[in-house]
Amino acid sequence: MTWIVVLALFLVGTWMSLVFFVYVLMLSCGGLWAAAEEAAAAEGKERGLTEEELEKLEEGKVGAGGAAECAVCLEEIVEGQVARVLPGCRHAFHRPCADAWLQAHPACPLCRARLLPTPSQPQLQVASPPTPPP
Repeated sequence: MTWIVVLALFLVGTWMSLVFFVYVLMLSCGGLWAAAEEAAAAEGKERGLTEEELEKLEEGKVGAGGAAECAVCLEEIVEGQVARVLPGCRHAFHRPCADAWLQAHPACPLCRARLLPTPSQPQLQVASPPTPPP
């Protein structure tokens, strides 16, 4: 009868050791996996906008009835507040919020529209509409 108790304790201990080993293995592999993902992200990391590029962006004040929510800080942009209006998508954000975001990311925080051309993409130019012949 004693040998059954010893065997049961041995099997429980072995099972717990195996579970602990798998847990530690998952933690270490998870850490290695995360480190590899961070390294890959750092290699292809896009730069944000410079101060000069930020100054070229349009600013405006929110008019009456034009209250909106800033997607960066999630607070309301109230009437008379200075807002940063992004070209193309025309989304508006608080100027400090937009500037902080755009210094780290080259895209609109709401729709992810790119504000900078990629190295393989030439500077985009808007073509004027064709004029009808007289």
